[in-house]
Amino acid sequence: MIRLLLVAMLALSSLQAMAAGAPDSLSVRLDRTSDEIDISRKLAFYEDPTSNLNIYQIKRRWPELGSKEVPQKAYNFGFTDSTYWFHTRVENVSSLNDRWVIEGLYPIIDEMELFIVRATGLVERQIAGDSVPFHKRAKDHHNINFDLNLGRGESVDLYFRVKTSGAVQMRTKLWSLDGFSRADHQERFVLGLFYGLLTAMLVFSFLIFLSVRDANYLWYSGYILNYGALQFSLNGLSFEHLWPDSPWWNNRSVAVLIASGMVFVLSFSRSFLALKTNAPILNRVFLFMIGTFVLAAFAPMVSPDYAPVIRFNSFVAVLAAILVMFAGGLCLYRNFRPARFFMLAWTALLAGMLLYLFKTFGVLPANFVTEYAIQIGSAFEVILLSIALADRLRHMTQETQRIQSDMNTILEARVADRTAALESANRQLEMLSSTDGLTGVFNRRYFDAHLREEVVRCRRRGSLALILLDVDHFKAFNDNLGHQAGDSCLRKLADKLTCLVRRETDIVCRYGGEEFAIVLPYTDAAGARQVAEQIRHGIESDLWFEWEGEPRSVTVSIGVAVVDSGITVEPDDMVAVADEALYASKAEGRNRVTTLEVSGHSFREASAIKPQLAGE
Repeated sequence: MIRLLLVAMLALSSLQAMAAGAPDSLSVRLDRTSDEIDISRKLAFYEDPTSNLNIYQIKRRWPELGSKEVPQKAYNFGFTDSTYWFHTRVENVSSLNDRWVIEGLYPIIDEMELFIVRATGLVERQIAGDSVPFHKRAKDHHNINFDLNLGRGESVDLYFRVKTSGAVQMRTKLWSLDGFSRADHQERFVLGLFYGLLTAMLVFSFLIFLSVRDANYLWYSGYILNYGALQFSLNGLSFEHLWPDSPWWNNRSVAVLIASGMVFVLSFSRSFLALKTNAPILNRVFLFMIGTFVLAAFAPMVSPDYAPVIRFNSFVAVLAAILVMFAGGLCLYRNFRPARFFMLAWTALLAGMLLYLFKTFGVLPANFVTEYAIQIGSAFEVILLSIALADRLRHMTQETQRIQSDMNTILEARVADRTAALESANRQLEMLSSTDGLTGVFNRRYFDAHLREEVVRCRRRGSLALILLDVDHFKAFNDNLGHQAGDSCLRKLADKLTCLVRRETDIVCRYGGEEFAIVLPYTDAAGARQVAEQIRHGIESDLWFEWEGEPRSVTVSIGVAVVDSGITVEPDDMVAVADEALYASKAEGRNRVTTLEVSGHSFREASAIKPQLAGE
């Protein structure tokens, strides 16, 4: 009897398995070690183009409708209008756990229904998805999830009905309740790090923008904000935390964020790569694409049919991403320095996506890196783009400093040229203001200032001599021959004096009328007399000139005043002494030199002579 009962139970079990059409390769067996099982490749599927079949029809006809081959990777049917059914059989062979969680790893499926068919024929229904109110989920979790109670020795058939306007991706896991909780804690920790990094970079970039007012940082901040919001929605966290009671908006938010995100990506890339200068044609293409995405961002909110909008936005976003990579490569080819980090950042994001896809397709094993490859790639992208912006800002700062340095050099050269010209003009003005207009030697104004300086110097060190000379009989010469002849005489006399007085420290000045003064620093009485005698003799012997065809000779009377070093004397006193010596030379018959030292005896002697000449 017991044997017959066992045989009947085995037969019933076999019939149920046959009825379900679930071969062993598409069944899930739970044992004591079962904690996490990827059931994505344990599913058979059926496409229902009409979306008219219900669970009872599917259950009855599954042996003929369901696929028979074992999938090599998780199903991904892309965008489709069909309803898809999936089936697997789960048997708890020896596991002590009786509480399980089924998790759908693609949280933006619009609607996923789970039908649990018990051995008794009882059908249990659960529903979840991003177009279904969040509170209907079994667990408050961002991914689609269902409860499964399955004790030891029990088996059930699971039927999934999937209907979505987006892509149909059936990455599914079966967890023990404890395993699901542990995985959830780990995932939230990783996602917390990821979104924390995005938030930090967003705040940092926006503060930099407020500081430097560089549009690149504004576009970059918008990109980080939009990308973070898009990932938040793709991960199902927006539905869980931001709008759990708004399935309509949750269903459309991804399409809106894709479009608005591409506006920031294209704007940032266009500005960062300086396409207006480096690639004008591409710049116009980018502007057209930006306008397209601005319109696409509003389409999901006004279109009654969401499906074509999400497909269009996703397709054009792929084209835009290819365009951005092409623009970066072109600028890199044209040796645009900031394009290096730009391409490296996008390559990091692309590498993360490829790793995730390879894990999904079973090419790479599932581990921490491949499971969170997109987040890791995104983090590296954000960091590298920040470095790219910093490098670009540094490069722009250096270029600005170089331009400023060049401008400063040019400005300094111009200032130097103008300063030199001004100094030259000042020297010319000073020369004009200190030069006698008739003779070209220094004038009385310059003589007074220079003698004052030399008298002060003489008080400290070195002797000083002053020569005053006067043209003999110049009044008669001027009256008989005319003022023009007198002027010519004075010019020739000045030229002769300039030739005879050779030391750079000595100066020749026109004192007034026909009188000339010569200042001889560091010259004692003997030296001054020698110079004066050379001047008198040189004029007497060489200064001959013709006037109206007649030769004319010139002689001069010279008075010399000498001050020894350390003697305090005023300039007027020196002039008075030299003037007295000059009068003495005239009194003694002219064409001679008289030398007086500035002392009490000499000064008194000269003063006694002056009245005798007052009548001349």
